[in-house]
Order: sequence, then structure tokens, then C-alpha cells
Amino acid sequence: QTLPPRMADHQAPPVSSINSNNSINGEEGIQVAIRMRPLNDREGEHRRVWKVLPKYASITQTSTDGQPLPEKIMGRTFFKYDKTFPEQSTTKDVYDSVAKGIVSSVVSGLNGTIFAYGQTSSGKTFTMQGSGTIAEGSAESGGGVVHMAANDIFQHIKQATDRIFLVRVAFLEIYNEV
Repeated sequence: QTLPPRMADHQAPPVSSINSNNSINGEEGIQVAIRMRPLNDREGEHRRVWKVLPKYASITQTSTDGQPLPEKIMGRTFFKYDKTFPEQSTTKDVYDSVAKGIVSSVVSGLNGTIFAYGQTSSGKTFTMQGSGTIAEGSAESGGGVVHMAANDIFQHIKQATDRIFLVRVAFLEIYNEV
């Protein structure tokens, strides 16, 4: 089975070549990032078999006792990404590193998309929407990427008194459960 290049053998560009607008060497680009969520109560009795290696922007499979497998097989037991976020990372960490540059580009007139993908219960909704109600999500500690993006967009609009803005937003959540 052939995996998409980003997952199987993608070599992330050096950090210095990625600017604040998430473009690589001045060109638009797509970044692929992964956030490992903590094990939930039901899963807590099991051991994690995947480990994030932030220094290498990768994840690797481990034995049940947490030791690296003796052989790393690209695309099977070892995957590289543009950015990785371990269990202890916050949604703000993810937003600041991945989404903030996209939002900055959007208020400058470019189109932008932030896309969360993963299996059921992998943490997509929590990352994008945060926890609790809209009011709780708007609080400094409870918001998701959507709240942080909206806050930054409207702060920018508030400060840019020399322009008129038209804000169009689309939210789409697709479930393909069988």
C-alpha cells in the first residue's frame, strides 16, 4: 500500500523557511500537523503504543512498555509531519503554531482553511471548538481554534479602521459512521 507523500516520506522544510503565514519560501502551501490527545479514563488502563517526537516532527510506534521498536519503517511504524504536538500540548499551542498564520493571511485578503481530520474520539471537536458552551469557549482557557480565530479576526477588524471588512465563515462537520 502506498501512503500519501506527506505521511510516508515527507521531509519538512527547515523552520527558518516557513514564515508566519504558513507559506514555504514565499509560496502558499499546505501543512500537516498531528496532535496526540491524552488517553481517556477508559483507555487509561492500556499503554500508549504511539509516541510523538516533537524534535523530529514525527510519531513512532513503541512497544507496550513504551520502548521504541527496534526497526523504524517509514510509513508503517514511523511518520513525519510538518508539526507535531504531544499529549501535554494545549489548543493554544496548536493555534499559535498552525492556525494563527492562516488567520493573519485571511485578514490580509487571502482564503484560508483549517481542517481537522481523524477517527472518532481522536480530539477533533475539542481542538476546534473547545469545551463547554459558547460562553465558556470564549473564555481564555476553554476556547478552541474556532474561538481563537474569531477573536483574532475581530481584533484585527477593530484595529483596522481604514478598511471595510466582509466576514464569511463556513463550518462543516461530516460524519461517515457506518
